[in-house]
Amino acid sequence: SAMVLNKDTRILVVAAHPDDEVLGCGGTIIKAINCGAVVKVVFLGEGVSARFPFGEYNSENFVNESNIRQKEAKKALKVLGVKHSYFGDRLCVQFDTVPHLTLVKEIEGHIKSFNPTVLFTHNPSEVNIDHRLTYEAVESACRPTNRPETPDEIYTFEIICSGNYKFSPFFTPNVFVDISNVWDIKIKAWKCYEKESRPFPFPRSIEGLEILSGYRGIASGMKKVEAFGLARMIIR
Repeated sequence: SAMVLNKDTRILVVAAHPDDEVLGCGGTIIKAINCGAVVKVVFLGEGVSARFPFGEYNSENFVNESNIRQKEAKKALKVLGVKHSYFGDRLCVQFDTVPHLTLVKEIEGHIKSFNPTVLFTHNPSEVNIDHRLTYEAVESACRPTNRPETPDEIYTFEIICSGNYKFSPFFTPNVFVDISNVWDIKIKAWKCYEKESRPFPFPRSIEGLEILSGYRGIASGMKKVEAFGLARMIIR
């Protein structure tokens, strides 16, 4: 049984920060929506506070940068074709300061209300602590005995610029989605996040994204690929 993308597919993407959705599974989102699937993207936190002095989040500059990031995200989601989204406001790279249970309960709430068939989230081989804690919270929220809404298919994605900074990376993807024919749209969505890109060899450059998708492609016989780890699949 493989990931089925059709009008009955409901995909919930649980991401730590705005831009993780494009980087981790943007092409797959586009493909799914083109096949009639419904997609909801949940951001558990914001994406700029880590760039400011610790604890100083009431400056005009911070508010301005936060607003820009959210506007960029809304533009990117529109390019991807996503109509359902939720913006959490937890501080970036500080998910370790909030009770784990608050993350779990929030994810459970989205699962209950959206009723996904498939869930995408971070993998634990990431430098960014928010990515790791998001993965752990999804793991808790998706206990198979939890409730009937728990999705039968759960996949983890990789975020360039976090996964590739690990001293000993251990993400070993085993699901490969060909995104060659939607690559240009993924890049168009990525370009909405103007402040997140830097020139190569910075990983979050267009060349960086191309290298990762090509690297995953040569592992699977395709030109441009998004790679996932199958966390769990239940066949009924």
